[in-house]
Amino acid sequence: MTNGRKGILIRIGIDLYKALVRPHLEYAVPVWASITDKQVDKLQSVQVQCLKPVVGAKAHSSSAVEVITGILPFHFCRRELCCREYVRIITQDNSQELKQLLHSTVRAGLRFCPLEYIGIVSRQLDRAIAGCQLIKPECLIPEKCMVTTH
Repeated sequence: MTNGRKGILIRIGIDLYKALVRPHLEYAVPVWASITDKQVDKLQSVQVQCLKPVVGAKAHSSSAVEVITGILPFHFCRRELCCREYVRIITQDNSQELKQLLHSTVRAGLRFCPLEYIGIVSRQLDRAIAGCQLIKPECLIPEKCMVTTH
């Protein structure tokens, strides 16, 4: 599959993609995540165009490139990032404006505001964590955080 491929190691190329390209594709996803599927396909195409030269796969499908590199398709990453943002918001104090807006947003027809989209995408997660108490971590250094189980 990579016959005739020259240059850096595939693993290094994938790491460079994750460090230099992917952050630009994912920047502020929770704000613009309600884009159309056609626009998501364009982002997916950019991802595949960046990864094909890395693995030397000129004529392979986007699915094959994603399997080879271990990179998730963009629509899965979009959902994951929205769920992360949802958890970040719901662990805020009740006085936080974003948390209040999350529970009061509505949609007009098929148009979503960003917080409404995050809420809808995160419904399955919300059902799964129902009854659990999420605690916002107070420290940034994992060694100093204490995890307790109930």
